[in-house]
Amino acid sequence: RGSGAPRVDGPTAGAMAGAANGSAHGDAMAAVRQVLGSERYELVRAAKLLVVGAGGIGCELLKNLVLTGFEDIEVVDLDTIDVSNLNRQFLFRRAHVDRSKAEVAAEAVRQFRPAARVVAHHGNVKDARFGVEFVSKFDVVVNALDNLEARRHVNRLCLAAEKPLLEAGSTGHLGQVTVIKKGETECFECQAKPTQKVYPYCTIRSTPEKPVHCLTWAKNLFDLCFGPEDESNLLSDLAAELRQVQTQETVDGEAAGKRIFASLFDEDIRKQAALEDLWSDKRPPPAPLSFEAASRAEGNGAAAAGKDDQSMLETQRVPTVAADARGFVKAVAAMYEPGRRELIGQSVFSKDDPISMDFVHCAANLRMENYRIGRLSRWDAQSIAGAIIPAVASTNAIVAGLEVVQLIHVLESRAKGVSLQEGRCRTVWVRYPEPSRKKILQPSTLQKPSPNCFVCGSSTARVAVKSLAEWKIAALAKSCVQGALGAHHPALYFNGSCIFDPEFPEAGEEAEEEGLHPEWTLTEWGLSSGSLLQVEDEGQGFSCNLVISEDPELSEESFPAGFRVEAAATAPAAEAPAADGKRKAEEELAGAPKKAAAEVVDIE
Repeated sequence: RGSGAPRVDGPTAGAMAGAANGSAHGDAMAAVRQVLGSERYELVRAAKLLVVGAGGIGCELLKNLVLTGFEDIEVVDLDTIDVSNLNRQFLFRRAHVDRSKAEVAAEAVRQFRPAARVVAHHGNVKDARFGVEFVSKFDVVVNALDNLEARRHVNRLCLAAEKPLLEAGSTGHLGQVTVIKKGETECFECQAKPTQKVYPYCTIRSTPEKPVHCLTWAKNLFDLCFGPEDESNLLSDLAAELRQVQTQETVDGEAAGKRIFASLFDEDIRKQAALEDLWSDKRPPPAPLSFEAASRAEGNGAAAAGKDDQSMLETQRVPTVAADARGFVKAVAAMYEPGRRELIGQSVFSKDDPISMDFVHCAANLRMENYRIGRLSRWDAQSIAGAIIPAVASTNAIVAGLEVVQLIHVLESRAKGVSLQEGRCRTVWVRYPEPSRKKILQPSTLQKPSPNCFVCGSSTARVAVKSLAEWKIAALAKSCVQGALGAHHPALYFNGSCIFDPEFPEAGEEAEEEGLHPEWTLTEWGLSSGSLLQVEDEGQGFSCNLVISEDPELSEESFPAGFRVEAAATAPAAEAPAADGKRKAEEELAGAPKKAAAEVVDIE
């Protein structure tokens, strides 16, 4: 204005800005058309996509999709935005904390390309509304998930709907992108994935040796104290005493915390120490700890752990025993505050809930003190309890970019009427900092479906248990069919009759009226070693046969969950060299799912 230029404001300024914006978007799309070529660009514009996940990979993926020219996208995500997401999920800002990831991500990418239709769904992809019929509306499904259970579910939905699936994941500096299509490529479950680590009951309950054992114990303790009743909880023998506090109408939270402290870290430890057969010179008995004694232990916890670096954050310092004792009582008292009292009996541990994380951290540290195990900072405890593998933003960006490249190859293959293998689709591994053959990106050919896969191949899984007479049908459905085989709401049939219905998971009059008895053992249902069950999951469009066998020699040490899955998920003996490279790369990746590869889970 100093040079005499006229001032422009009001509607005219808005119109000019909009025109400039539109011009910029138009120029960008013209550039994309030139890069892709007219034919590919029209395939991109016409494609209807479903994106599952709007987190680390999902944010990068959605941004890439709209800037590549995709105009019809729907995205599903269950999560809300947490402050910890902001350092790598770049579509989100502090003002978005506690809002739906799917909704905010959709809003953000529409700013990049207003002409794009981006529809957000805040919900769990395993909900009934996102079933086979919903998936069938799309040309391609693109995954950006970080947990094994959801990835299995989407895999089965896409197989049932016969839709191509772009599957991707990252773990630190490692990542993978592949393409799945029924009848053409191996599915997500053709190869066995790294199983979640479980520990024998006796280790968690009586003889912990590592911090992770104590953290697993503490998570079970939180569920026992504040979650729904669960007979399979590792600490169920303590339930009667701990539940007495919950039944009282008025509870002094601090007094309850001290009472639970005395029960767990003093009285129960004395009982454990009295079990002489468990202890030796190499493994001395645990030392009981009273609240009064713990409160006097004010020494420098960080110094004792050799981590007294003044530059550390407070959460990275190991607290004193006294601080852990006070923190435990304070966390229990907080659970009985008016705002949370009504949640007792239905709470679920979350690493992102400060109160539940404080409870688990302090309880685990106090148990470590009982058993002379080096205690942890809150930072380390949260990483282990929440099964956190540090996410790397650059890996997510590379993986998301590779997904878009493979997506374009899928659309080209479909347009030309050729198979994915005949097209340019590949599995691509991201391998850094020690890449194979000096290449960060390692492509390999797509593998054919495994004939032994119980999901897309032979449709037969085999499970061995130690005793049919000890397994209830409901426990088999929950621990084995849902937990190990990945079904969501499975119904089980034997000799043409339904013996377990997910609508009636517990014994009661309604279940009995339907002729169902979830509390019956496999023997009571007439099963014997070698019996054949049918598994049906309508929500996933999944079904398979399940052979149940009895193995009295089944090792509880090797199979602490109480069963062994024998479903073959290995490749045929003769494989092409490319497949060998793929297997090796997969082993080094240690399972692309970010959480599943290292997750510590409670034994069912």
